[in-house]
Amino acid sequence: VPLLLTGLSVALAFRAGLFNIGGEGQLYAGGLAAAWLGGLRLGIPAPLYVPLALLGAVVAGGIWGAIPGWLKARRGVHEVINTIMMNHIAIQASSYLVGGPLRDGEYAIRTKEIASEAALPLLWSVPPIEVSWGIVLALLLCVLTTQILFRTATGYEIRAVGKGAAAATASGIATGRTLVMSMGLAGGLAGLAGGLEICGLHHTFYAQFSPGYGFDGIAVALLARNHPLGVIPAALLFGALRTADRWLQLSA
Repeated sequence: VPLLLTGLSVALAFRAGLFNIGGEGQLYAGGLAAAWLGGLRLGIPAPLYVPLALLGAVVAGGIWGAIPGWLKARRGVHEVINTIMMNHIAIQASSYLVGGPLRDGEYAIRTKEIASEAALPLLWSVPPIEVSWGIVLALLLCVLTTQILFRTATGYEIRAVGKGAAAATASGIATGRTLVMSMGLAGGLAGLAGGLEICGLHHTFYAQFSPGYGFDGIAVALLARNHPLGVIPAALLFGALRTADRWLQLSA
């Protein structure tokens, strides 16, 4: 699930001619936002907890992606440098927060557990594996992103800017706005990956909770040739490889 969404994030940015190296930082931002919102006792109706936590993850990741997009569009600062720096900021800031202001207890280096209402319901459970409905949401987003990119005016503008920013500007496309929007959407997808990890699996946020999903998403997108539907088998392959290595080592 996280590889689906981080791969989709990188693929979407690539379509706009941007190299989003910041999926890891955007994932951290989204995961931390989901853990914080999911842990609040707001007194709202129970069905609203999951949408609130996941929306917070999307917004946090989107902001973390839009900042490099804005710097690229307005200042010409290369997005690779921006996103690498933003990765370090997100990872170090989250480590500080879970070890300080958001720490749950004296001995735990993590946030408190999210409310039971903020946990995604399980789609199926085969011990020791539990799969939440997050996988359905991730697959639907692959299909939706395909429709947006290849069936809408917004998708046409994203692809036009990716093919040639100067030509797109001459055709009347707001190149700067498209760059910021593309990075914001890409960041939102990666942030949602973090949110689903919290709401669907861990139910708490701890330092270094991602084993590098944001960086693996780059390989997933490249293998998929930056096509949203191609991300599905590519993510399945990398997920199988990542999971199998542990069992291979144990059995050997």
